[in-house]
Amino acid sequence: MFEIVHFLSLTRRICVENVMLLSIFAVRILKFYLYMKTNVQVKGVVARFLFIVFLFMVSFAVEAHDRRIFVWGGDINLKFTKYIVELTGKEKPRICYIPTASGDNPENIRFWSGICNALGLDTVVLNVWVSSSPENKSFEEILLNVDAIVVGGGNTLNMMGIWKAQEIDKILEKALDKGIVLSGGSAGSICWFASGISDSRPEKLSVVEGLGLLPYSNCPHYSQQERKDLYHSLIVGKEMLPGYAFDEKAGILFVNGEVEECVTQNDKHNVYFVDLDKKGHLVVEKMDTRLFIDKDALSETDYKSIEVGKRISEITSDENYTPLSAYIDIIKNNFKDNEAFLHSSVNKVFIYDDRIAGVVNDKYLDMMGFYGLWYFYNNNGKWESAGEDIGGETILESEITFREKAKVVLSKQTSKIQ
Repeated sequence: MFEIVHFLSLTRRICVENVMLLSIFAVRILKFYLYMKTNVQVKGVVARFLFIVFLFMVSFAVEAHDRRIFVWGGDINLKFTKYIVELTGKEKPRICYIPTASGDNPENIRFWSGICNALGLDTVVLNVWVSSSPENKSFEEILLNVDAIVVGGGNTLNMMGIWKAQEIDKILEKALDKGIVLSGGSAGSICWFASGISDSRPEKLSVVEGLGLLPYSNCPHYSQQERKDLYHSLIVGKEMLPGYAFDEKAGILFVNGEVEECVTQNDKHNVYFVDLDKKGHLVVEKMDTRLFIDKDALSETDYKSIEVGKRISEITSDENYTPLSAYIDIIKNNFKDNEAFLHSSVNKVFIYDDRIAGVVNDKYLDMMGFYGLWYFYNNNGKWESAGEDIGGETILESEITFREKAKVVLSKQTSKIQ
């Protein structure tokens, strides 16, 4: 099965990439037959046939599109959506959200709408739980008139059953051929592969078949040990194809069935290729990943980074009143009865243009699993609070958050002062 699917994918890619060379070859054959010594009628038939082939191949070259699929290890979020927007090459693309796996859950749809509103995107939702009406658009009309398609998480098995019953699976392949970006996270990742590890059945994790648009197996949520162990055992037992696994905030862009790039939201989440070596031993290869950072973020040379790495109790207020001393004063004065906060640490301080600063702290790390990022702005020489934000799961992700938001926070504070 793997060899057949991979052969078809490779054949298509070769045709797409070499169609113009094949067209030139067809023209040369045409010339050969025109000059060969044979019956005039035969030459005419051959010439017409080759000319039709030539026109078909040129038409194919014009209409062929890269088949792009972006898959994500966990639930879709703002960063995931920004990446999809970039893939479309449009500032305000039209994106279709498919919440079939969650049973068209209204909460999931509202969450998606919130992301799109934050980015100013035009979106449409493909609901499958519908009643027939002349006013309804067909699934094909909806799916083939967007720039990208995003599939949400949930029950992969149920989603695949509904898609096949409604022939949505066939429409999605048409969309891929048309150049529409296909994407998704969790169940919305598994669906594009030959098969994947899913929690779709009542009692335990199991294998669920996908659409096979990517000729590999898949394991999203790879950081969950139970999923990882099952995936490894099934590949060792040759019950699943070799494939790709990734943690919740990492993903892969496939172009024409091949890996184009791997991206991650931070230095904690990764992408892996899982296969067997020639002796049948499991091999887990960690893929090179690119940190996904907004294109409008501060560059690494635009701001200062100060290493602190001390507990609150070990830091004394600075007479020069720096962003760090401003943060210490807030914690000691406003949270003096909170032992956990008082024993927390300050990890780093970032300062941009001596006007806006971010203090990374770990007071939420044990409770909620992320670092805090407290902003301060310089108000005529005095550093004042500009509010606290979620930094990220790691210090590096918190730094990226500062780089992406510093100018926005500064702009808001400046407008308040004016």
